[in-house]
Amino acid sequence: MGTVETYRQFEKSLGDDWQVLPSQHSRVGMLKEILNWLGHPERRLSVIHIVGSNGKGSTGVMLSKILTTAGYRVGHFSTPAILSDREVVMINGQMISEKEVMFHYKRIMTEIKNHGGDEKTLTKFEMWTLIALCHFAKQEVHFAIIEAGLGGTGDATNVVEKPLIVAITKISDDHSTMLGHNVLKIAENVAGAIKPGSLVVNYPGQDVEVFKTLRDKATAVGAVWNPYPKPQITLMRSSPEGLIVNADQLEGLKLSLTGAYQANNLSTVLQVVTILKNKRITLSDVTVAEALAHVKITGRMEFDSTHNILYDGAHNPHGISSLVAAIRSWHLPFKPIVILGLIKGKNHMDMLDELLPYVSTIIAVTPDAKNAMSADELAAKIVMMSNVDVEIADDSTAAISLARQVRESSKSLIVVTGSFYTLRAIEKEDGI
Repeated sequence: MGTVETYRQFEKSLGDDWQVLPSQHSRVGMLKEILNWLGHPERRLSVIHIVGSNGKGSTGVMLSKILTTAGYRVGHFSTPAILSDREVVMINGQMISEKEVMFHYKRIMTEIKNHGGDEKTLTKFEMWTLIALCHFAKQEVHFAIIEAGLGGTGDATNVVEKPLIVAITKISDDHSTMLGHNVLKIAENVAGAIKPGSLVVNYPGQDVEVFKTLRDKATAVGAVWNPYPKPQITLMRSSPEGLIVNADQLEGLKLSLTGAYQANNLSTVLQVVTILKNKRITLSDVTVAEALAHVKITGRMEFDSTHNILYDGAHNPHGISSLVAAIRSWHLPFKPIVILGLIKGKNHMDMLDELLPYVSTIIAVTPDAKNAMSADELAAKIVMMSNVDVEIADDSTAAISLARQVRESSKSLIVVTGSFYTLRAIEKEDGI
């Protein structure tokens, strides 16, 4: 590999695959050592560490929007990228610049090479994690919202030793081949992010045994578990444009993220808000309401009203179940057309069991990832399981063309789902 001098060379050197590999304590230890060489930028940050299987992105973007609206300088690290890799490192909604990426990359690589490493020492996710921590420290953000990539114990983001808050989202049977073969093993791995002295908030409705696993870990390490009561949230209305909820004293609260499950993610967010208020952080109810009414997130129940398309990166059975529940609650006149691409190593059969009864047509695509399931293999699985019409698209352009053709006779909603890698290819195309 030649010398990396430009951002384009940097992108090429890391590749396109955001797949997070299961890592051991030794790799987290290695990353901590690199941070030591860099002067421990992570120790200068007030970190809100978000871990779990589903809802990390939604939880993170709501918190970022609330804190930004309140006037704070907020860093947000969230993967995978959809359109540009620089999306994963944001401050107040603005991507890190190419120049800033290269500044931090060169500084990191100088230390790695000085200690015997090279450009292959870090994975793409690890490199971007370090860039995010360095950038947020250099820019002196008030808060750094850091989303884990995979689990907790061996995740690169677990280099943060003293998070202010650990926010745990829904834990489900995701990445079972990497994190453990049942949801309790996954919960044990996620619990590795709980640190002594940290304040821990937990997603409402967590499975009982998962709840116990997380709470017991918090108790064992001296963390503070759910320091304040969960808000009482009542869903008043759900539509493709978003939700209307009552949340304690916040009545008629508009949330611009769609999907009824977002009410549970909102509960986690409001618990974090309560903690911050009790730490004398200024967050008024008016500010919270204003932020939630205008929050947006790429690729997570993202509704394009102009073209009647829903983009959702649901990538496991729980995510697909939540997507289906949202679609059913809207009482659409026609079943949706779904552009679907899946990643290997997931519980595909359960995902398809959830999805197939509620769609008219599946357009199978191969996601933009090394571990993608081929469109042919996906189509074959669907044919074995269901009588749903199946089409195979060679690429994103063909998928869009097929969706247009199928939709000619109706005003059906088009849904793009199955993986964030599927969305990455489709959202680069214009005007379905």
